[in-house]
Amino acid sequence: MNQQTKLPWWTWVVPIIVLHIGTEISLQFKYTQGVSDLYLPTALSVIMINWWGPVRIIPAIYINAVLSTGLWGIKEIWQYPLYAVPETLFTFGSWLLFTKFFKGEFWIPDVRSLASFIIWAMIVPILVEIAFLESLLIFFNEHPSEKFWTYFVRNSLGEFTSSFGLALPVLYYFTPHLQRTGLLIDPPSGNIRKHTIYRSRAKLTELAIIYIILCILTFIVPFQRFWFLYGLFSMYCALRFGFGLAIVTNYFIFIITYFIPKISKEVYSWPDMGQETVINIFLGMLLLYVFAAITGRVISDLRKVEIKLQQKNNELGQTNSELDRFVYSVSHDLSAPLKSIRGLVNVSRMDKEIAQENYLNRIESSVQKLEAFISEILDYSRNNRLWQKPEVVNLKELCNDLIDNLKYIDGFQNIRIELGHFEQNIFMTDKSRLKIILNNLLSNAIKFHRKSGEDLFIKVSSRVKLHSIIIKVEDNGQGIRTEFQDRIFEMFFRASETEKGSGLGLYIAKEAAEKIGGKIQVSSEHGKGSTFALEIPVFH
Repeated sequence: MNQQTKLPWWTWVVPIIVLHIGTEISLQFKYTQGVSDLYLPTALSVIMINWWGPVRIIPAIYINAVLSTGLWGIKEIWQYPLYAVPETLFTFGSWLLFTKFFKGEFWIPDVRSLASFIIWAMIVPILVEIAFLESLLIFFNEHPSEKFWTYFVRNSLGEFTSSFGLALPVLYYFTPHLQRTGLLIDPPSGNIRKHTIYRSRAKLTELAIIYIILCILTFIVPFQRFWFLYGLFSMYCALRFGFGLAIVTNYFIFIITYFIPKISKEVYSWPDMGQETVINIFLGMLLLYVFAAITGRVISDLRKVEIKLQQKNNELGQTNSELDRFVYSVSHDLSAPLKSIRGLVNVSRMDKEIAQENYLNRIESSVQKLEAFISEILDYSRNNRLWQKPEVVNLKELCNDLIDNLKYIDGFQNIRIELGHFEQNIFMTDKSRLKIILNNLLSNAIKFHRKSGEDLFIKVSSRVKLHSIIIKVEDNGQGIRTEFQDRIFEMFFRASETEKGSGLGLYIAKEAAEKIGGKIQVSSEHGKGSTFALEIPVFH
């Protein structure tokens, strides 16, 4: 987890309002003194405590519980603070066990997180809460002691169904949005993938038909006898659409089976059913909900693995192709300077009367080419094997260091290098890869500059764009022909055999940028110059 985010003031106020609204809705499903088949505040508190932390939510859930105890038929005011303890304990215990102790990921990215959420965020805290609540109701003579287990089982199953049904889809779908808007108190280190409902018209139509059928079933099929049909629809959605729509379907079934009977008097009524019937229905629906959610999560995880496997296969094919070209080019580019050196040495031995200076200069040139090519190979190797390592970067200092190392390139003295306006000079990124990228862009700008003319320049500047920084390297050199601009980032691409360099530089720069989640774009006009724009995310 990153450093805690400073949340806006209204995150202190909203929990009280939301919990009170949840209480008012839950009162409509009260079936006996102090308890209800549908209790929303606990589900809402599980959601908000994971988003905004216990400091805001624990006082809110306790205050709401104290103030609303009288609405549930408890007459003794001095008992209100005691009756508020069970749901407060549930909320804190759920957060402590799942999020803190077992390091659960509340946005439910995989089946392991889902299983941990079911056990530690739901089952264990609910059993403690309901046992505590029923003990209080019996101790204060609100419930008969011989009914403890009946109420305990019914209330535990009802609490799980309502809390699991609501908390899971809300945490799954809304947490990525809250992360992007800076509304998570303990945001995860990486970006949570945004979840969307299917955009396929055919699948949306199929889903709409399923939901219409479920609504119709509520009016024509006796729920107490055929409740399992709803679970089968939920399981179908899990297998067909995956985790996201499985839990949405679970909650849709939850809504129609609770709220339609409340609105329409022509269908079944929960209070009219016997305790044993309600317990059996709750137990069956709970198992189907859980199995549908787990099945959907497994299906979604398998699809993710399949996509990653396909990506790896594509990357492997690309790597094999690049390896073939790499071996060929390395053998050519390493042997050519060595052959040149050997030839010059042989000539100098034969031509003892001629001054050696010319031969030595040529040997030095060949050695420099060889050294530059080996340096590019090392950059390529480092980029492929090193993990990201964010560091504080001073862009101006980094550019000055690189320019100092490039001043021996032929033609450097004729070019004015200008470190222009840096909208953001100091930031955090992978310094070693940024160094590789800028070194290649600057060295190319020098190598392929015009050899004559007035006011030859290379300009470096930066500007900020939301959570990224754009670094521009602009020159008025030779420019790049239009037909070559789409290929300059290919491995070993050279516009012609007479071009300088190995053709690795821009390829390595592009690969390094992609490794840190960035990209390089080029705009160029042949004969007038080029501008390379590097956009990279910055760490906070």
